Amino acid sequence: MNTEQSTKIHAGAQPIGANMMKIDATWDKEAGSLVATTPIGCKITMATTDHLLDSGKIPGPMDLFVSALAGCVVFEINEIMMNKDQIEVKDINVKINGVRRPTPPTLFDTLHITITMTGKIDKDYADRVIQEIITRNCPVAATFGRASYLTWELIIIPS
Repeated sequence: MNTEQSTKIHAGAQPIGANMMKIDATWDKEAGSLVATTPIGCKITMATTDHLLDSGKIPGPMDLFVSALAGCVVFEINEIMMNKDQIEVKDINVKINGVRRPTPPTLFDTLHITITMTGKIDKDYADRVIQEIITRNCPVAATFGRASYLTWELIIIPS
């Protein structure tokens, strides 16, 4: 049996990075899901059928993509504010609302991130850090920002 292979290029900027990421994903036809394995061996299961997605048991690719945005923002808050600058952050909550285009590709037209943090946090400092995270440090936010109108707000609850 001969295996056929083709490589295609999608529009975008020429690659300049040296950090390669490899994901190995296997489709489970019977389950209607895809299991992706990350470089460190974590397994992520996602729905690949409307039936499975509608069941609410397994997230779909877009659910995971938007969740990755929240995770990336919190990761960077942890790295910059808590680890590097030793700011006392007791709690972080991230809510993301988005509107997708009605026609394929159904990209997000808009995304709005609401970040609520509890702790002894200076508002001006936090505003600068969050702007830096959203516009520069978080690659997921940068990706969304290039494809959609990305806004955010920060709420500080003093403790």
